[in-house]
Amino acid sequence: MDNSINIEQIMADIKKEIREKGLTPDMLSFEDIPYKKTAQGGSPAEALDYVTAHYYVQPNKEFKGNRVKTFFKRAVRRIMRFYVEPIVMEQNDFNANTATIIKAISEDKSKDMCSRVDTLEIVNKELMKRLDRLERENQELRSIIAKGQS
Repeated sequence: MDNSINIEQIMADIKKEIREKGLTPDMLSFEDIPYKKTAQGGSPAEALDYVTAHYYVQPNKEFKGNRVKTFFKRAVRRIMRFYVEPIVMEQNDFNANTATIIKAISEDKSKDMCSRVDTLEIVNKELMKRLDRLERENQELRSIIAKGQS
């Protein structure tokens, strides 16, 4: 049984399959492939969703590794619990309130933007009516002037 891997043969098979299917490089790019982004580098809405979902900080992480190290880590955690847990709880309260406020501001801004868009659409419609009326008036005046000169 031969356990060697022939990369050249695998690549040749992949290229043959691509040719047979008629695929071209412009058909799909990495930007077209959906994937879960972190808050960094995403849109503001994605960042807000991330903050809303991940505001809670866990005060006790699971210990892994050497049994002796984990024993000492547990001992230190128990000794420091009176100091660390209140700070973590305050941080969680702050994070929750901040996420709530940011979400409320975002919703208010979107409502405000919707009302502004509605107002601008009404103003635009009125301006288009005035422009149409002025163009008709201008056309009538040009025809009167043209009749007067002939």
